[in-house]
Amino acid sequence: MRPERIGRAHVYLFLFSALSLLFCMLFSFMYFPETNLPFDFRLIPFMIGFLYGGYRVGIMLTAMYIVVMVMMHAWHDHYIWWSDSVLYVAPLLFLLLNYFQKSSAPRRILLLMGVASLGMLLHFIIYSLSLWDHHIQMQTHILLFMGMYATVFLCASCAIIYMMEYVREKAFLQQGYQMVWRQYRQEAQKMHQLIDETPLAVLAVDANARITAVNQMMLRMLQQYNPRLANVDIIGRCYYSFSEEYELLSKDDFMLSRVLSGEPPQSEVIQHFNRKYLVRTASMRNQETGEIVGAVGMAHDITELTQLRAEMGNMERLSLVGQMAASITHEIRNPMAVVRGFIQLMQRKSPEHLNDYYTIVMEELDRANVIINDFLSLAQNRIVEKEFMHLHDVISHISPLLWADANLRGQEIHLQLADDVPKLFINSKEIKQLLLNLARNAMESMEQKGVLTIETRVYKGAVELIVRDNGPGIPAAVQERMFEPFYTTKAKGTGLGLPLCLSIVERHGGVISIESEAGCGTTFIVSFQVEANAAYEQFISVVPSPSINDLSGETSRIS
Repeated sequence: MRPERIGRAHVYLFLFSALSLLFCMLFSFMYFPETNLPFDFRLIPFMIGFLYGGYRVGIMLTAMYIVVMVMMHAWHDHYIWWSDSVLYVAPLLFLLLNYFQKSSAPRRILLLMGVASLGMLLHFIIYSLSLWDHHIQMQTHILLFMGMYATVFLCASCAIIYMMEYVREKAFLQQGYQMVWRQYRQEAQKMHQLIDETPLAVLAVDANARITAVNQMMLRMLQQYNPRLANVDIIGRCYYSFSEEYELLSKDDFMLSRVLSGEPPQSEVIQHFNRKYLVRTASMRNQETGEIVGAVGMAHDITELTQLRAEMGNMERLSLVGQMAASITHEIRNPMAVVRGFIQLMQRKSPEHLNDYYTIVMEELDRANVIINDFLSLAQNRIVEKEFMHLHDVISHISPLLWADANLRGQEIHLQLADDVPKLFINSKEIKQLLLNLARNAMESMEQKGVLTIETRVYKGAVELIVRDNGPGIPAAVQERMFEPFYTTKAKGTGLGLPLCLSIVERHGGVISIESEAGCGTTFIVSFQVEANAAYEQFISVVPSPSINDLSGETSRIS
């Protein structure tokens, strides 16, 4: 019986038993009409259907048997009813049904043979009483017939019982196999989905180096060479011939050939399309024999992890800077305070037309003191006080210092300040330091008659501060490392200017980017997000920017 038909086994069993029972009864009544007590095998299908089919089948068989008996005989022939062994055995089958279904196969066979023997014995007793009632002597041929009938009956019962047990065992084995297969298929699907979702590129081969599995991440890596590549194009192919077509596998970066030859698990870091992968390869062995039955290679993208480690190294160096700055702050500030004091004393004794110069010197001393604090800020990410103010006010305040610096270099400064720039929540000292660093870097990169442009604008909901020069530009390789602490291309540079700018921008929740092209100059873009929550709306308003004419013309030039 097929496993999918086991659910309908009771129906098939009832039909088989009912037809067999009916054929036996028709055979007896048609070919031995003169015998009131027929010799047939009706007890066998009745007993098999009853015990193997359960209560419902047993009740239906009993009801059908009684109906057929009524149709075959008249109601007044009571002898036929009380002399039928099947009717005596039926109540016993009802009592034994639960015990039969819970018993093992050998016990079921013994129980069925016992019931069959009991039914046959009852049949012979009733037949003997019938002969006695009709004053018929028990002759030798009658005994011989009864012995032959008993032998055939028991042999047929035994054969059918063994056949039923065999079919029953096979059916349940097939049902168990089907259940195990379904569970295996479900677990295999779960494992396949798990491998597809894992952030590892997986490729598996068998002992003959034929590819047996490829997950989605590995497929995407291979599709960089052939976008139309699919799983069906890979599964079943020889790994060695397949690897010749793809650079990722051509150098045996997955080391599958090594582990298939018996070498221990291998690990290696490879470079693939500007990304780094940690490849781990191991053989798969038969747990019983230890024989190599395949191998699996896994690649983990460690690009971000490598970058994170590099950032951690930067953080360690920043921490060292913080420690150094903290240790030398006191030693630097003391002589600076003395110098500032003497400058103030000299200012009092000097003509008034020199006051502006003394003021610049003292501001520079103050700025140097702030730089010391910025070392700590760079390493410790300290909290700064902010207030709502206009970015143009900061530019207006620092522009004289920038003009003085540009005048010494023979360069020009152009201011292009937008009128619709709103106020920002910023720290004016840090923004001055940011602008000063970016502007001086730009002026140092240009020759005489260079032009520095400082621009503001509102772009996509953000206020942008743009510092642009027309210098020689910055190579792409240098751009990638410009914001690394201590990295500098200047002979006397410290490598802390741009990292400090990045730190300031990040503390203000902004973003700084660079655009540069060889021979076309460099542009730094600092983007500040405009505060939009209700608590700050009363402070944010679009106000007229400081008059550019106040800054010596719409386009200020200093030569």
